[in-house]
Amino acid sequence: MTINSFTDVPKNYHLCVNANCPWHDTCLRQIAMRLLPDSEIHANIINPNLTAHPQADAHGASACPYYRENRTVTYARGFENMEDKMTVVQYRRYRAMFLASFGRNPFYERRNGKIALSPHEQSLIRRMLNDIGFSIDNPFDETEERIDWND
Repeated sequence: MTINSFTDVPKNYHLCVNANCPWHDTCLRQIAMRLLPDSEIHANIINPNLTAHPQADAHGASACPYYRENRTVTYARGFENMEDKMTVVQYRRYRAMFLASFGRNPFYERRNGKIALSPHEQSLIRRMLNDIGFSIDNPFDETEERIDWND
């Protein structure tokens, strides 16, 4: 998945202006900066003094805490179909665990697929399912590939 225009960048995303960064080709903050149109009067940038001297670790990974790799991850939407396969007792325990972790509105927004589930949230749901003894290959209604803006 590629970023084609600045409209693909999340609102208020912090950009990097360090043109000398060795990771400028793969960092989302650099890529977004290059796509910034002249018509944008204001932009959120990271303090250049904090990104002026990035260094690599022994494996070649960026030591810059603001580096965000241009990569896609799988997000999931909805999990209503899985609930039909649960016993009543499993569903009650699962729902109580989810509500305790996320709250009422976030539960329904994620359950109905209005909000996509990040890989971290998918992992949390799978752990909850495991805790209640429910097993299913894919608990989610659908999946989509998206750029991971937040790591």
